[in-house]
Amino acid sequence: MTTFLDAIGRGLAGWRDDIDHAAAELPIVGGLFARDWRVLRFETGKVTYTNTAGDSLDIPAAEEAAMASAEIARLGRKGPLVLRIAGPLGFRRIASFPVAARKHLDEAIELALPRLSPLPASDIVFAADRTQLEETDGRISLPVSIIRRSTLETALARANELGLEPAAVDLEDNGREDNAPALDLRDGRSAPAAGRSAFTFAGIVCGMLIAATAALLVDQAVRLDPAYAEARRPASLEARLQAAITHAEDKARAGSVTAALADLSRRLPDGAYVTSFAYDNGNVRISGLAWDAAAALRALDAADEFTGAAFDGATVRDEETGRERFELTARHRISQRENGL
Repeated sequence: MTTFLDAIGRGLAGWRDDIDHAAAELPIVGGLFARDWRVLRFETGKVTYTNTAGDSLDIPAAEEAAMASAEIARLGRKGPLVLRIAGPLGFRRIASFPVAARKHLDEAIELALPRLSPLPASDIVFAADRTQLEETDGRISLPVSIIRRSTLETALARANELGLEPAAVDLEDNGREDNAPALDLRDGRSAPAAGRSAFTFAGIVCGMLIAATAALLVDQAVRLDPAYAEARRPASLEARLQAAITHAEDKARAGSVTAALADLSRRLPDGAYVTSFAYDNGNVRISGLAWDAAAALRALDAADEFTGAAFDGATVRDEETGRERFELTARHRISQRENGL
């Protein structure tokens, strides 16, 4: 039974292989991720080892593993190894399905095995070469390699005796011009690039970038932010007091208009009110009505908040209200109580 974790593992493996294949086929830089393959060809009665330079060595099944390993070492073990099953020991078939089966290709191939191979389905392993998938007239087709499970196990055992660990196992295809495998019969998927993995390289680079970013964030939180806060903090009690005074003065200046209006409403006598008001940097100019304009002037002149109060023209009796219409100017100042000092 396939578990959720198994499905995730297969998905990540397929993603990795796809990235590695694509990187190996890139122009110029593709050579960094592609490698020459060694081949161990398995057939009845013998295996043939071929190094990356094309030098071959036939090893009969009866030959001792120790002697064969020494000969293999003489030819060289550089490069990834593909265990290649000889063509007569397997089948290569073209499987065709409706386009809708693309998302479930492995399951579709498994159901089609009885018509693709005369071998019992329980005794075979298969792999589909997705690199050769074609789509025509609403159907998809691709080659499928099939061998007996016992043949795969015997070939792997012989490779193990010779001290060889294959990166992939495939079925011989005389139509291929190079030794690189297109699939891996062990898991039924495309063969890995078996060179330097672009997926691994990208993962390492991303990991380094994440680590560097985390280090910068930690450094900022531990060192830079406290240092910045310290630089902005007043160095002494005197500096903090001066900052408070400056803040209070700024606040008082910003609220001077409001304070002047409040003081006017408090100092003008009953029956007097303001009809217009102008304020310019402490200078107040008002127009208003009062039963006794002279009394209003005296009230402002006697107040601590105003200085230099004087009429700005003659007073006139308003016929409609019966009050005197006046205009006066004065200098307003913020009281010590309003300053909060």
